[in-house]
Amino acid sequence: MRIFIKEANTFLEYELKRTNRRSGTYRVRIYEGKLTVYAPHDCPVTIIEEGLENKGLWLLEKLELSKQKMAAAKRDTILYRGQSYPLRLKRASVPRVRLADSFIVETPDFHPLVVEKILADWFKKEAERQIPPRVAALAKQIGASPNKISFRNQKTRWGSCSSLGNISLNIRLLMAPQEILDYVIVHELCHLLVPNHSARYWQLVESHFPKYKEARLWLKTNSKELTFNVQPMI
Repeated sequence: MRIFIKEANTFLEYELKRTNRRSGTYRVRIYEGKLTVYAPHDCPVTIIEEGLENKGLWLLEKLELSKQKMAAAKRDTILYRGQSYPLRLKRASVPRVRLADSFIVETPDFHPLVVEKILADWFKKEAERQIPPRVAALAKQIGASPNKISFRNQKTRWGSCSSLGNISLNIRLLMAPQEILDYVIVHELCHLLVPNHSARYWQLVESHFPKYKEARLWLKTNSKELTFNVQPMI
């Protein structure tokens, strides 16, 4: 259904849904760029449309904002294993992430910080599941024995190695191609054998990852892309 809003010289589209309430006034809802009117069966269409006309400019403004929010959500992308996936937000009571041809984040709150936290939690679980076997394989190749592996969401540090032999890796490395992840793992494992950045250390890194200079440059160039930053919904 639609009505003409003279002040805006345009039509206002809406869907009318009748409720089981025996009497009472109607209510409006704007969701995902659509206007829905809920009204009891005894509420005349003329009354509904008169009310919509009176609030026409306000309703058109809210509809436009809703459409902009949807567009902003569709523009967001998340990197995973070197590939870019569209980010889709879906309203749900229980937070969840599903990955298919896009990242689908189910969330009760579309605030960027909430969405980023849900994504970070998912990446951390995936890092804990996927990365340790790769660390074990590369450690065997290098002849290193890490004590403990942990995962963090850090903005500037991709990995670290403690004096106790503990290795920490950034969960956002799952956004990068596999060879970049391998480089950071090799970098930290080599520190178990040479705890500095001497010429001997870099020779060790190169012997197990010959293209380490290219990987370092890739991280320096693309680090700003490996992020959970979600654009605010207007």
